[in-house]
Amino acid sequence: MYTVQLCFDVGQPDPEDQEVRDYLSEHALEPRYQWENEVEGRQCQWMQFGGCYLGNHLQQVGHIQRQAVEVELLTEEIGKQFDRICFGKSEISGDRRSSIISFLVVEFQREASFQANENGELIAVLDQAELLEAAKSLLDS
Repeated sequence: MYTVQLCFDVGQPDPEDQEVRDYLSEHALEPRYQWENEVEGRQCQWMQFGGCYLGNHLQQVGHIQRQAVEVELLTEEIGKQFDRICFGKSEISGDRRSSIISFLVVEFQREASFQANENGELIAVLDQAELLEAAKSLLDS
């Protein structure tokens, strides 16, 4: 028997929060207990579930969270690489830059783009040549 607690920052929600809430709602998964309290200066809403009650749904919640982390990691890494590729090209607007990076994130969100570092944390590892080719293709279009 185990307990699962989900914590949602009310003031600054994580990108996956609404998708997790929607998933719980769509599957009629109601928390056993629900409360709010402050954690490290942040107002948080907590939901507590029985592990058996969530069952395989916990894997889907984990998948939703993993995808959100992947997008964050890719957005940061691709943004750094894109800025290096485009150094000195002032004609690229902020909106165009964001659009290209968003497209590249979708293109590179695959298992091969991630690995664990020495601390066991997920990091983005991109094929530089492939990224350069994809970015140049988008810049030329």
